[in-house]
Amino acid sequence: MDCAPSSEPAPFTPLSAREAECLLWVSRGKSSVDIGQIVGLSHRTVDSYLEKTCAKLKVRTRIEAVAVAVRAGIIDPEDD
Repeated sequence: MDCAPSSEPAPFTPLSAREAECLLWVSRGKSSVDIGQIVGLSHRTVDSYLEKTCAKLKVRTRIEAVAVAVRAGIIDPEDD
């Protein structure tokens, strides 16, 4: 069995612009409350976007979602 990483990206459902934005803020250490204040949404709406993001990326946690998104080139935490 070959354990080397695949050269092909995993087939993800594309993230919406808002989902990617919320995930980017998570990658920068922001909470749902912080993100809501930054983008003008309630923290519950932010949580909803992040739940959808996790489902699309087929992960359980926000941290896993960030890791997968960075590896896939979906977000760049250091990009301004």
